[in-house]
Amino acid sequence: TPYSDKFYQSIITEGFKGLDKLIIPRDFVACNQDINPSDADPDSVVRQEELRGIIDTFNSSIKVSIGYGSGVLPQAGYANERSNHGNNDSTTNNNIEAPVQIDFINIVEDNQTFHKQNLVKNRSHYSIKSAGLIKFLQGKNGIYFNPFIIINNRLVKYGTMSINASLLDLCEWTSLYLAGRLQKPVNFVKDDDIRIKFLNQYNLKNAMTVAILLMESNQFNERQLYEQITRLSYLGDFRMYIGGENPNKVQNIVDKQLVHFKKLYEPILSYFIHRNYLIITNNDSHIRTLKKNLNVNNKINLISTLPLQFRTRLYQMYQDKSLKEIAKDKHLAENVVKIVSRTIQISSVRQAILGIFSSGLVKSIKYAVAKQIKFWQGVLNKKSIK
Repeated sequence: TPYSDKFYQSIITEGFKGLDKLIIPRDFVACNQDINPSDADPDSVVRQEELRGIIDTFNSSIKVSIGYGSGVLPQAGYANERSNHGNNDSTTNNNIEAPVQIDFINIVEDNQTFHKQNLVKNRSHYSIKSAGLIKFLQGKNGIYFNPFIIINNRLVKYGTMSINASLLDLCEWTSLYLAGRLQKPVNFVKDDDIRIKFLNQYNLKNAMTVAILLMESNQFNERQLYEQITRLSYLGDFRMYIGGENPNKVQNIVDKQLVHFKKLYEPILSYFIHRNYLIITNNDSHIRTLKKNLNVNNKINLISTLPLQFRTRLYQMYQDKSLKEIAKDKHLAENVVKIVSRTIQISSVRQAILGIFSSGLVKSIKYAVAKQIKFWQGVLNKKSIK
């Protein structure tokens, strides 16, 4: 379905409160978001049926399940890791040998109901055994992760998030925790609530808006655009500054997933070209070159349709200035970066603290060590390239 702001007017104006007024077209489809691990990697070890098999073991009310990360979609530097399986076919967490996790975010109707049921069926997945304490730690709009779990002979980390919290983040960019992940290619393993994909089209459009505002050069190619989009979700992430993530993360993702990015953003890019926000200067079949056409009116149109809470924070930085003055401000890109960074910084720190409780001390140390290994591998790879 071609993208159009007209479908999203109620949430542009009212944010999450306007969700009830949202009318999803009967013929809506989001084929651009249907990304299979083997689309660009025929030799991929992880198949769609294998991912679905992991989620089916829960036998619970998971509405949407999203697979992401290097265990699901290829990233440069992870080829050897992705070819290895876990060596334990039990559902316990002992003697984990697998070098990489398959990451999921599971969206459920109600967090507490899910955790109560899951504590009965999969109690060993939890370091904290109290549903009440889990509810307190997760909060209303948070995400609760269970890492280092063996399911179907695979090492798994899964996060649980309520449907309302998910829709809120996609509508308003409150934390950019889910919205940021969905701005990059992911795998919809289970998709029983059409609102997630529908609102993600709006999320993708806003990601492209911000990326274009931040592009320093007036002319760039598709690859550079997707690198800028990918970079958004790591702005303010404290892990990038303490060795908790591979410093080449952005390039590694785009290197191996360029075909996925092109598919994911095709309807959004078509919208920007149709509205004359972007002009094609080289229509190469492999990688197009684009030029910004952001006059003041075009900037106003794009800024005024950004997610409500994000947009409100931007307006607050300018106090009594008009939208036209904001669009003309030479510091606009700098201020947009500040808001994205603050939003992600708060959510990433909160998630790290929550992770210590939800994972337990031993798992937290193991997770930190794994991240440090990835960081130093990235540093060494960068030096070897130079």
